[in-house]
Amino acid sequence: MASLLSGIRNNSQSPTVTGVYRSLNDPRLFEATPLRDALDEALTTYVSADSRPRREAPTASDFARRVHGYEILNQYVVGGQWRALALASEASIVETFAEERRTILKYWVYRILALTQMGASEVADRELGRLELVAGLRGWPFELRVLRAQVAGLAYGAWALSVDRLSALLRGCRRRMEGERVFRVSLMLLRCVVEMGDSGLAAQILERLDSDDPLVLSAAARMHLQLGGIPAAERLFVRVEEMVAKDDKLTLVNRALYAVAAGKWETAREMFARVQAAHPEHLAAGNNLALCDLYLGQPQSMLNGLQSLMGQAPAAAGTSEELVFNYCTGLDLHYDGARLRDAKAKKLIEVATWAGDGFDTASFKLT
Repeated sequence: MASLLSGIRNNSQSPTVTGVYRSLNDPRLFEATPLRDALDEALTTYVSADSRPRREAPTASDFARRVHGYEILNQYVVGGQWRALALASEASIVETFAEERRTILKYWVYRILALTQMGASEVADRELGRLELVAGLRGWPFELRVLRAQVAGLAYGAWALSVDRLSALLRGCRRRMEGERVFRVSLMLLRCVVEMGDSGLAAQILERLDSDDPLVLSAAARMHLQLGGIPAAERLFVRVEEMVAKDDKLTLVNRALYAVAAGKWETAREMFARVQAAHPEHLAAGNNLALCDLYLGQPQSMLNGLQSLMGQAPAAAGTSEELVFNYCTGLDLHYDGARLRDAKAKKLIEVATWAGDGFDTASFKLT
């Protein structure tokens, strides 16, 4: 969702909001920012006090009574400091002159983004509902409209409402011939449709993603694979190979994913290994290489590969929820008892040293 920041009638299921709000920066628009962090709580439960890494615990008083510049807010985004971002953006909204509507609405993008990344989507939905009461959607930045569309599904599982809102945005993007936004919103729409379990509609959306961009075609083909549409994916992969060299990493990853879908794990492993050898920073290739090891009956190789990947890039790979989940899955298959608990506690410490707020502790499979 952080990519939303590149461009710097409420139908939700949240409770009805009553009251009259004076402006877009009325303090009554806000709820208390949730400051609990699941990673901190997991450390308290599973790691002794003397072994816990120090983590920032922001409070509202740290940010109150001043406007925080976009540069500072963007630093919070990059660092995953969502609690700090939520508090700083709220203070900035309240302290900005009410007449500066565009500036205030930009700060609202940061506020809602922070809440959703913290897992407080219901709070985000209620605050957006109050904001909408002030002046409807007039003047809202594109990024804020996108967040409003996504929040319905994230907060309440109302994916059909998210689809309706994203569809309206998509029509506007097409009307204005905004190609990049059409693609971005189409992918968001596709994810919502997949959440709804409507594979037929998902296939229709994919068919409309007509493009000559190999990255776009590859993304569409990979989604076809997720939906079980192997022939459709193959057709798009062939088109990509007509545009890109056969030893290009995009082509190799496409071939590897196609091999996975076909159950050819040895072939897939070979392709992913070639990509990782040439591009060690390619986290997806490293992660998929480890999964191939698992399916080939080599859990220790999987663990070694993932630990190496996370150790080389602790701030990126080391804080990837997907990689941590797969690593802990490997631990579950390889260890038990006290050794398993110790291994997971060690991984918890490593992640907490580098991770920002909002990390999904379900990745550790602690219970």
